[in-house]
Amino acid sequence: MFDIGFLRAGLRRRVRVLWVIAIIGVAMGQALAATGDVGETGKPVTTAVIASWPIDFHPLTGNELGQFAVKRFVTRPVLDRFDGDLHCVFCTKIPSAADGTLVVSRRSDGGQVTTATYALIPHSLWDDGSEITTQDLAFSWDVLRAGGRDLVAGDSRRLNIKDLHIIDKYRFSITYDGAVCGEQLDVPPPLPAHLERSIWLADPAHYFERSLYRTQPAHAGLYNGPFRVERIGTDSLQVVKNGRWSGQAAVFGRMNVMVAANQGDLEQKVRAGGVDIFSTLTFDVGQRLAHEFGDRYNAFYSPSAHLVHLKVNFDNPILSDLRVRKALLHGLNREELIATLLENKGVVAQGLLSPFMPGYAAVTRYAYNPQKSAALLDSAGWVKGTDGLRHNRAGAPLRFELRYRRNYPWIDLAPRLAAAWQNIGVQVDLIEDPQLSGDALDTRQRYLGLVGFAQGFEEGWEATRTWYHSAMIPAASNNWQGNNHFGIHVPALDETLDKLIAAGCNPDARGTALSELQQVYAENLPTLPLWFGTVITLSDKRLTGTIDRRTSAMAPPEFWRPHS
Repeated sequence: MFDIGFLRAGLRRRVRVLWVIAIIGVAMGQALAATGDVGETGKPVTTAVIASWPIDFHPLTGNELGQFAVKRFVTRPVLDRFDGDLHCVFCTKIPSAADGTLVVSRRSDGGQVTTATYALIPHSLWDDGSEITTQDLAFSWDVLRAGGRDLVAGDSRRLNIKDLHIIDKYRFSITYDGAVCGEQLDVPPPLPAHLERSIWLADPAHYFERSLYRTQPAHAGLYNGPFRVERIGTDSLQVVKNGRWSGQAAVFGRMNVMVAANQGDLEQKVRAGGVDIFSTLTFDVGQRLAHEFGDRYNAFYSPSAHLVHLKVNFDNPILSDLRVRKALLHGLNREELIATLLENKGVVAQGLLSPFMPGYAAVTRYAYNPQKSAALLDSAGWVKGTDGLRHNRAGAPLRFELRYRRNYPWIDLAPRLAAAWQNIGVQVDLIEDPQLSGDALDTRQRYLGLVGFAQGFEEGWEATRTWYHSAMIPAASNNWQGNNHFGIHVPALDETLDKLIAAGCNPDARGTALSELQQVYAENLPTLPLWFGTVITLSDKRLTGTIDRRTSAMAPPEFWRPHS
C-alpha cells in the first residue's frame, strides 16, 4: 500500500484513512538470549503500530487499518492471503468449479449467483481448547445480519454474501451475489459461540459493548491465531504464542506491541531502537529511516497495488473534455516526478494495473510531450495569450481547482502539478482540504475540479464497476447505489465493465475483458493516472522470514525467525 490521504475500502460508503503503519516486530525468547542475537537481554522486543487506543479485538468491528493489523496476530479468518495467494486456514480446500464445490448459476432476473461449499478442518481449536465448528460461523453470520455487514473490518467483499447455510458440524455453503471466483472468495470470520452467543442473545442491541473482546480481552477462548492476548497496558499489549494454533508454529514465544499515536511517535520509537520490523505507507519517512539506519535494517521495496491518481469532476465542462484530460497528462513529466519524490522507486501509471500485477496489459501511453499538450488544447478551443495563459473565445480562463490532503505525497506533489500545467497555459487553484472525502453524495457540488486520490481494488474487479460505471452514479433513480460520486459517464467504459461482469469465472473471457478494460480506461481517462508507488518494509538484519516472497510485503509473524 501507499500513503494516499484517503482510500476507498469497499462497495459502500466507508473510507479508511491510511496514515502510517508500523507493523509488527517479533518477540524474542530465551533461546535467542543464549545466542546473544536479537533480543539478547531475554526480554520481549517491543514493536509498534499506529492506531487509536484501545485496540478493539472483536473480529467484526472496526475499519481502522492499524487496529486490523494488530488483530491479525491473534485472529485469523477461514481463508487468508499470503505469499500472493489465497490459502485455507481452517478449511480443507478452496472451492473450485472442477470438483463441483463452486457453482455459478443464473437467477430468474438474468443476474448471476455463486454457491461455494466449504469444509472446516476437524479439531481446529480456539485458544481455550474448544473446537471451531460451523456453529461459530453461524453465530458470526447471525451477528452480521443483525448488526449490518459494514461492521466487518478489512474486507468489504462480504457485502456480496447473501446467505450462509450450515450442512453439518464441519460443512457449510455460502451464496454470493454475482460471479465470485478464486481470489474473490471470502468467509465471515468465526466467532467463539460457546463464549459470545449468550452475551449477544441477552442484549443484541448492546452486544459489542458487552462482548468479552471488549470487557475481558485476555479471556481464554477468544482467539484462534498464532498468538493470544496475555496482558494489556495503558498504550501497549503483550501477546504470547498460542499453543492451540494449528498453522505454522511461531518461533518466538512473546512480543510487546506499543500503539503509537501518530507518525512522529512511531518514528521516535524506531529511533529509540525498539522496533525490529515495520512498514510505512509514507514513502518519505520510510526512505529517510532506510538511509539513516541501513546498518541495522534491510530495506525491502514492495510495488504498491494502489493507483495514485486525480479524480475528475465530470460536471466541470473543462475537465469533461477528453482532449483537455489528455493534454494535462502529456503536460506532466511523471518519470521526473517519480525520480524526485520517490527516488525512482515508483512506476508511472498508464492504466488501472501496474506491470507487477496479475492481468496487466500494455495500453495507450501518455509520454511527456508539451507540444502535444498545446495542440490538444488548441483543438479544444483554449488559446494561449500573450501572458502565457489560455482562454476560450469568450475570454474565460482555462482554470480549475486541485484539492488534496496536507500529507505525503500531495503536499509536495500538488505544487509540482500546478507548476507543470502552468507551463502549458493552465491555471490551477490549490486547495488543502483536511475534510476531503471520496464518497460524499454531494461530491460533484463540493469538489469542482480535480481531487488527489489513490485506490486499489482488493475487492475484485467487479468493485471497479461501482466506481466507474455510469449506472453507479448515486441518484434517486438507482436508490443512491454506487460509488461513482464524480459523475463518470463513458459509454465505452460502461460496455467493457459489463463484459467483465458477464465473463463470470471463465478465465479466458475474464482475461480478455480485463485487458479491454485497461485499454478503454487509458483511452478515455476517467481519472488521471500518476503512479504506482512503493511500500517500504524495514526488517532487522538479524531476522529472516519476515518478508512475503511474492510481494516483498510483510510476511505473517508466525514465519519470522532469527537469522541463522
